[in-house]
Amino acid sequence: MRYKHTILATKDETEQSLRLPTAQAGFSIVELCVVVIIVLIVAAGALPTLVTSLRMARLRGASSDYAGLLEQDRINAIKDNRFYSTYIQAGTGNSPVSEVFVDMYPKSLTGASGNGGASIDPKDPVITISSDTIVQPVGNAPNTSNLESQLLPATTPVTPTDGSVTPPTFGPRGLPCTPVTFTGANGGTICDNSGGATAFWTFFENASASSWQAVTVTPAGRIQKWYYAGTYWVKL
Repeated sequence: MRYKHTILATKDETEQSLRLPTAQAGFSIVELCVVVIIVLIVAAGALPTLVTSLRMARLRGASSDYAGLLEQDRINAIKDNRFYSTYIQAGTGNSPVSEVFVDMYPKSLTGASGNGGASIDPKDPVITISSDTIVQPVGNAPNTSNLESQLLPATTPVTPTDGSVTPPTFGPRGLPCTPVTFTGANGGTICDNSGGATAFWTFFENASASSWQAVTVTPAGRIQKWYYAGTYWVKL
């Protein structure tokens, strides 16, 4: 004869079986604070480098956009059999952003184009330059003699024209030229190379990053970008 044996749990064993499993161990508040402090220290050290990189990117973007706009100027001058100038309008007041545009419209039946850079027509090609990138005159740019020696032959009589003062202009042959005003019954403005070869250079600076770039136009119409390496200019 078999007997069923009943195992009676003690009170302590019953309470232990009903108890919920304990949670897994995690990070303490002190450990989390240490991690956060380390992350903040690393971020603070990297922030100046990041800011400088962003400023350099905007400077490079400005010179690239400007070079691209000059190329549009040259191509449209050839296509339309006209001469077009690229003007820089400095930012003023509450609008510190500079605007650069090819003065193409309106196009007169007489062959004249634009309005002398007085204003931007809605159809004119245009770019903007961020407020921390400054178009500088040649006199403020560093070591321009080094750049000129790379841009032009040593024996050339050509002196590059400052694009921040005189708008770079291309004629129907795709060559840079200087607009010339003449008087008389059929007075107006012409732009050709009868007066000799023409070259342009325009300088950009990001003062906060202490960096310079330049865009040049050779007498043959070649548009080039440069950056200043501290003592000399390097072609991009």
